[in-house]
Amino acid sequence: MRNQRPGYTLFELVLVVAVLMVAAVLIAPTLQTLSGAAPMNAAADTIKARMAQARGRAIAENRPYRFDVMDNSGTMRVAPDSAEFWEDGSDSMTSSTDANSGPAPLVVEDKLPKEIRFCSPQAMGAGGQPQANSGGNGTWICPVVFLPDGTTRQDAEIAFTDGGNKPLVLRVQAATGAITTNPR
Repeated sequence: MRNQRPGYTLFELVLVVAVLMVAAVLIAPTLQTLSGAAPMNAAADTIKARMAQARGRAIAENRPYRFDVMDNSGTMRVAPDSAEFWEDGSDSMTSSTDANSGPAPLVVEDKLPKEIRFCSPQAMGAGGQPQANSGGNGTWICPVVFLPDGTTRQDAEIAFTDGGNKPLVLRVQAATGAITTNPR
């Protein structure tokens, strides 16, 4: 009968710790990449949801709805495309229907996470990175107006970035109002 003692030797414990450390070093970059994309994907989902909400209200209320962004910030706004909802005198105004008929209009201002901001697709520098002097003047930019038939006035691109990665670009097709996500 052999005498076996329970437990592990110091060599076995050091060997297991070394294997775990090597595995952690190999896996860490992959986990950082995955976690870095999560806020951008969440922002894309939020923007798509707000645009779908604007499109749905445009159809339901039979009046155009605007989806506006504030360049170089994370602020977005959805409201009917009429002067009573947009104080800044932007050029995309149309007359509104009677406010007393139908449901109350949707007016929503929302923000993306603080590290994510909208950037003009035209203001992209080399390598897809935003240029330092792009936007940020506190005015609304109207990339999309949803019409009562579910279409938009024109094709549109909405770009946003977290500053460290290439921007994501949402594209809206005018003929269908369909929204797609493409990396820039």
